[in-house]
Amino acid sequence: MVRVKIFGVMRLKSGVSSFETEAGSINELLNCIPGIERKEAKNLVVIVNDRPAGRYCKLKDGDEVVLLSPAGGG
Repeated sequence: MVRVKIFGVMRLKSGVSSFETEAGSINELLNCIPGIERKEAKNLVVIVNDRPAGRYCKLKDGDEVVLLSPAGGG
């Protein structure tokens, strides 16, 4: 089981702060975020076990994924 934590605007939009999944990759995980469509999830910053991760990063049992809304500024 992979534990996923959500922060930022996506946390507010999804209505959950964390969830667990059996996804085998980040690409797969982006399809199963509660309340978030894949189109919206593609811009999230992804951290796996305290390291930045790409969309094709493989996940294994016990991994912790953090999803962050991209920073905005101006």
